[in-house]
Amino acid sequence: MRFPIFLAAFTIVCNYVCAQRISTADSIEIVNKIADWNNGWKIKDYKLTTKWYSDASEFTNAFGHSRIGKLQIEEFMKEVFHLPFVMAGDSKVARQKLIPLNNNIVLVITAVERTGQKTPNERDLGIRQTTHHRIFKKENEWLIAAHLISDARDTQTNKH
Repeated sequence: MRFPIFLAAFTIVCNYVCAQRISTADSIEIVNKIADWNNGWKIKDYKLTTKWYSDASEFTNAFGHSRIGKLQIEEFMKEVFHLPFVMAGDSKVARQKLIPLNNNIVLVITAVERTGQKTPNERDLGIRQTTHHRIFKKENEWLIAAHLISDARDTQTNKH
């Protein structure tokens, strides 16, 4: 009996969310800010990766390390960027989807493939697949309000 109610509620929410729109200019601004994150990793510039977080942002990486606030996120990324095994390799966006939740909030889901990354004992991770869920909120400009990174691994082999 609960499933039909859930299905009806889900359909209403989906129709509402799917009906939301953001302008092309806003979409470009958001995509460019995500590109700064990606370019920061490529050129090993932690300040570029953290440039578009809001002062109250919430961040959790694929290993469960969480930080709140732009300054804490920046300090954490500075530490991460000094780990040679993490910084080895190169990333590419496999796919990306912008989902407007309302005129001022957009969920962006980005699938990333990273090759050449190592473990702390210098073993190759192969192709690492992560998914980034970012909530962008617009006040004066679009800023990242929340960022969660998940790490896709084969549960049988623990490989990416």
